[in-house]
Amino acid sequence: MIHIGIDLHTRNMTLAAVNDNGDLLKLESIRCCSLALDRFFSKISHPAQAVVESTSSWYWLDDWFRHKGITLKLAHAKMLKAISYAKVKTDSVDAHMLAELLRTGLVPESWKSEKRQRELRELTRARLRWILKRNQFQNFTYSIATRYNLTVKSSDWRNVRNLRMSLRNHLPDEAWLEASLSIDQVIEMQNSIDRIEKAIDRQLWYREEVKRLMEIPGIGPVSAWSILSEVGDITRFPSDKQFASYCRLVPGSNDSGGKQRHKTGSKDGNKYLKIAFGQAAIGAYTNYGEVKKFYNKLRRRKGPKVARTIVAKELSRIVWYVLAKNQPYKGFKGQMTKKSKSYSWPHPVSP
Repeated sequence: MIHIGIDLHTRNMTLAAVNDNGDLLKLESIRCCSLALDRFFSKISHPAQAVVESTSSWYWLDDWFRHKGITLKLAHAKMLKAISYAKVKTDSVDAHMLAELLRTGLVPESWKSEKRQRELRELTRARLRWILKRNQFQNFTYSIATRYNLTVKSSDWRNVRNLRMSLRNHLPDEAWLEASLSIDQVIEMQNSIDRIEKAIDRQLWYREEVKRLMEIPGIGPVSAWSILSEVGDITRFPSDKQFASYCRLVPGSNDSGGKQRHKTGSKDGNKYLKIAFGQAAIGAYTNYGEVKKFYNKLRRRKGPKVARTIVAKELSRIVWYVLAKNQPYKGFKGQMTKKSKSYSWPHPVSP
């Protein structure tokens, strides 16, 4: 078996090949293109396997290896740094080190999604990026209006024509020019978001899983899309606790010398799942009475931020049981949930 370590960059990459005895057979720096890879592997005897660090540019490399039928492992970047520290760090040293770790079976592997799941994940992440950009221009429009004692509410964006007329009548010409350009950007970005959502809806392979997840309180189509694309293979999480930790919904610990401290702000895990379950938690305790009762009890003792995180953690555990155990939704904290009816104004006064 030939073991190949790949130190990948944007324009070039360094490959080191070693045999089972650890002898360095070939060390070469090539351009990032399929033809250069073909030439390199034509000089390598088979069977072979390779490893690359999980940087942001490994997609095309994985597709090439899949097409050639060669195993490519993805090394966890943070864990790899912890076990492979070296005083001298060059591309050649990194590639050789990766090959040695692959030969000895010590590569800290990172999960590698299938192509169709990767495509869905790219769509859901792109949707989130465009929403963040749209929100920036919405906030910019709000800041322009507040300079002239005008108010732009979130509900005003449902009818952009009325919002545009209202600002045109009350803003000076110079400020109106800037506000109108910002509103145009919001409209264009919303059209882009709609196109992305239509592309997501054409991914037919996940429809059954989406239906099952949408039975859980607070999880709609958008949250279900994000969860399925980011989770991938749910069986890689042996328990619901590990899945909740991966979703960044469990605080870390920093225990030393008999003192116990919570460790917050850790970036270990998946930030997109944290966002998805955070939004699901808001929808759950807003529209479901049983979840709202649980949330209010926690909010009085721990505050709204911690209470929302705990609700999100409970939802993540339910998702794990639904997907990993192939079970239907059985309720929240032992209680079946029912969506609350929306009452018209005025709301009845609470006793």
